[in-house]
Amino acid sequence: MLILSNEDIEKILPVGACLEVLEEAYRDLGNGMAATVPRYDVFSPTRPNEFYEYKTMSGVLPRRKIAALRLNSSVVKWYEKAGRVRKDKLPVAAGDRFVGLVMLFSTETGEPLAIFPDGYVQKLRVAGASAIAARYLARKESKVMALLGSGWQASAHLVTLCSIRDLTTVKVYSPTPQTRSRFVREMGDIVSAAVKEAASVEEALQDADIITCATNSISPLFSGDLLQPGVHVSCVKPCELDATTYKRSDPLIIHWTEAKPFQIAIGVDPESIPDIREGWQHPITREVAPVWDLPTLSQLVNGQHPGRVNKDAISCFCNNVGLGVQFAAVGAEVLARAREARVGREIPTDWFLESVHP
Repeated sequence: MLILSNEDIEKILPVGACLEVLEEAYRDLGNGMAATVPRYDVFSPTRPNEFYEYKTMSGVLPRRKIAALRLNSSVVKWYEKAGRVRKDKLPVAAGDRFVGLVMLFSTETGEPLAIFPDGYVQKLRVAGASAIAARYLARKESKVMALLGSGWQASAHLVTLCSIRDLTTVKVYSPTPQTRSRFVREMGDIVSAAVKEAASVEEALQDADIITCATNSISPLFSGDLLQPGVHVSCVKPCELDATTYKRSDPLIIHWTEAKPFQIAIGVDPESIPDIREGWQHPITREVAPVWDLPTLSQLVNGQHPGRVNKDAISCFCNNVGLGVQFAAVGAEVLARAREARVGREIPTDWFLESVHP
């Protein structure tokens, strides 16, 4: 049983390898050769305006002989910022930290193989999905990207999107000037593109070939009326984009056919929780409806959908729900590279086994 840290994983997992194994997993998923188990969110009130959130998702990737369980055990709150509702996890674990874990299991013996924090893998698998979609949907001559967000997810999206298109300029906007200035300063040397601040959403979107949303907002970030012909748009949650954006998009590709996570509220009216009330509304109707009869990323990767066929069309990738199979795929690559590089700490697998029939 191997124990790894986020720092271990960052050292051994190249972005290119992450994209390659994710694309392989999407092909297998679309061909019925892999499985992803729907995400479940459980909310329970704690202190005023705060909730305990228990979130799980899992997946099985037979090609790599790996099954994965990802779980978050978090305290969260919602608040208004810059006129939009946002959600944050609170660092209330020991040492002002967070709890997110991935466990890997062998599909040959059932044994646990590894456990590690989900942080670095989490941001790369989300950004990886956006980058793979852009590889098929964004115009090959794309040079300018608008990046809305300047946090953990945005940093991974900057790197992955720059790896699949020869971008010359990335314009970054987030509502807190100090945050976006720090992001531009720290990330400017990571990629070859010129990373610049934008003072407004409108400035960021001006002349952009790719618009990438990577925020914690559960409200639309801009009006779809601002979109110019030929642009490619992506989001990490459907609520970041408005109905006009979705209606103007052709093609509109979603991550998976599950409409939303399964969400359970304990002791409160579910409608009092923003994630349940409005966080995963249908992208076309803006209603909570299980009508996601749209092409998926797996179909795009498998060639079952042609992708962009008109250079002036507005294309969109909506990351409507996270997939547990992503953690199986990236986790398998992490485990293989960790063994090869001899990083991490080993503990007896026997500690996790039992002699009684469960």
